[in-house]
Amino acid sequence: MPIEDNDHHDSTTDSRRRFLQRSALAGSALALGVPGTTAAQETTESETTTSGGGAATGGGKAQMFNDEFRPGAQFRVKSPVIEQHPQIDGVSEGNFWSEYNTRIIEYLNTNEEVYFFPAEAAEIQQGSVYELQTNFTLFADDVADEGVITVSFDEVGDDDVLVDTDDNQLVPDDDFDVIEGGGKALVRGKNFFPGALLELTSGVVDWTPREEVQESDIFSEYNTRHAEYLNTNDEFTIYPAEAADVTEGGIYVVREEFDVTDPAGLLVTADLDRVNEDDLEDGWL
Repeated sequence: MPIEDNDHHDSTTDSRRRFLQRSALAGSALALGVPGTTAAQETTESETTTSGGGAATGGGKAQMFNDEFRPGAQFRVKSPVIEQHPQIDGVSEGNFWSEYNTRIIEYLNTNEEVYFFPAEAAEIQQGSVYELQTNFTLFADDVADEGVITVSFDEVGDDDVLVDTDDNQLVPDDDFDVIEGGGKALVRGKNFFPGALLELTSGVVDWTPREEVQESDIFSEYNTRHAEYLNTNDEFTIYPAEAADVTEGGIYVVREEFDVTDPAGLLVTADLDRVNEDDLEDGWL
């Protein structure tokens, strides 16, 4: 669910990123057995197990930031409970954090890491995969400016997990074949997820992003299209080169190599390779 870009949102996003970096370090220290971390090291009563045959039994309610909500997407819980909370305007210790925990989750395919605040009563376990339901509600009026929403999630059974690899991504040649097609494309840095699969959801659109161009003639060689990373339900704009061999409805993998494009920090140049859609499980498409 994209929200309008503004200075307040950029500041909030930067704050979240710094918090995620600190939390990730805490989680790494925990895995190595280093004392003095801010992550809770004991399994809580709300953590769940699966019954025989990989049947899922967990899930519950949680809070999220609305611009990090991907309805219907699968995610893996990356961290234990973190004894550290981001600062949210309108939220105090007493009326929020006493009923919710802080964790980090990672969406399958993109590996995008975001905050996740499951209710104390939710059944959730580090390492397990869950799926967000498509419905949501605003959490409260006093935190509406921060975009905090209430969501529901369910555990995914072993047979229904989209990908069960260490990096939560499909592997070229092992999981799918790369076929003829693809090419260069420009993409905003925030939408660059190397190794992820995306679908081009539109033909050429008669529009260019003025804030990225800044009187540059770079878009004389690039087109504008819409795209969506698989397992996100979150559309964004992408700018394939005119010489690229791309088609609406095609599935492409984003290669890890990239170049920062002037003006620095706004756009990167990435390589897209066409994927044989017939190799993908039905759950991906």
